[in-house]
Amino acid sequence: MGRLLGLWWLMGCCFLVACSDEDQRHTRIPTVPQNSADIRNQAALEALTRAINQSSPASAYAKRAALYMDLGKTDEALSDINEALDREENEGRYHFVKAKVLRKRQLYEDGLESALRAEGLGVNTPELYIVIGDLLQQQKELDRARFYLVKALQMAPYEGEAFYLNGLVAAKSGDTARAVSFYNRALTLKPRFLEPYVQLSVIHAIRGNYPAAIAYNKRGTAYFPNDPGLMYALGRIYQQTSVEDSAYLYYQKALRLQPTMVSAQLQSGLVMMKVRNMPQALAHFDQVLRMDPKYPRINFYRAMCYEQMRQWEQAVSLYALAMQENPGDQQAYYGYWRVRKRNEYGYGTDPSSENGSNGTNNSGTVLDTTQVRMKMIQPRSRFGRDSTRN
Repeated sequence: MGRLLGLWWLMGCCFLVACSDEDQRHTRIPTVPQNSADIRNQAALEALTRAINQSSPASAYAKRAALYMDLGKTDEALSDINEALDREENEGRYHFVKAKVLRKRQLYEDGLESALRAEGLGVNTPELYIVIGDLLQQQKELDRARFYLVKALQMAPYEGEAFYLNGLVAAKSGDTARAVSFYNRALTLKPRFLEPYVQLSVIHAIRGNYPAAIAYNKRGTAYFPNDPGLMYALGRIYQQTSVEDSAYLYYQKALRLQPTMVSAQLQSGLVMMKVRNMPQALAHFDQVLRMDPKYPRINFYRAMCYEQMRQWEQAVSLYALAMQENPGDQQAYYGYWRVRKRNEYGYGTDPSSENGSNGTNNSGTVLDTTQVRMKMIQPRSRFGRDSTRN
């Protein structure tokens, strides 16, 4: 009997040890792997560099250029693709890679030349037609852009980027309702797509549909919590609802994330004009002028600031420049003569009472929301693919 009890005791201990080992196996925390994409990119970069060092084939230069572009190294990408084209000038795929690099560098005219060369050399993919459509709409060749985007959708009818670009073309053509439809279609096909959220948020804010604007902004920030375009769109919502301090706060957040955002600089200046902080408004308008000397009406806004600060000579000079740039600008015309009267005779009307509280005639409500598009679409494919389906 004692032997039997001892046997049962031994079997129980083995069972408990086995359970303990099994529990440990299930509860052991696995080692967190390194970023596999980074590892693959680094391995590919090293392999292509070895191939280039050994025999300098054009294909290795072109593939390394595409990889550099994906990594955001556009200087290295442009150097490599130029090397590839020096070796094989009539390879259409290489011209396509160059077009994408130039587009990322915002050299739209040169990028279009390379993209059309790729088409002429036989590249026939939806991705190429999307790139051409984008480059054309950047240069406001809207009919040609629409033609290439139709070709892209005929080959890849579920391509979200093509619908988004059609939305940009519609917006620049003044058809905001159609733009909204295209943007929504793009999001249906590709929910994690930043740019349509920005555009829809801005459009609904301009239309006064603030609940819809906020809803799109929240949907976008759920995916992209630190995007400057969404910060800008939220600033527009607050500006339209006359919450100037919050509007200015979000414009400054957008500028911290993207210091070159001209539209955020302009709207920051308009907000400062509204609260009659003319020196600060002028500082923002000067930044706009530095980044884009041909920005519409920028000299009119600067003239308004100088007038409010009673610096008559600068105001007269800038009003005259604004009239020269746009002879039909009646506000600039009246501002010019008003300031001359105040300067020469010491009387005249207060510009804030004549033109509205900030002298802008509500000029912040421009329906061309395409000015807030921050990021270029980055196609996912490189070689050997005829589609960019989501």
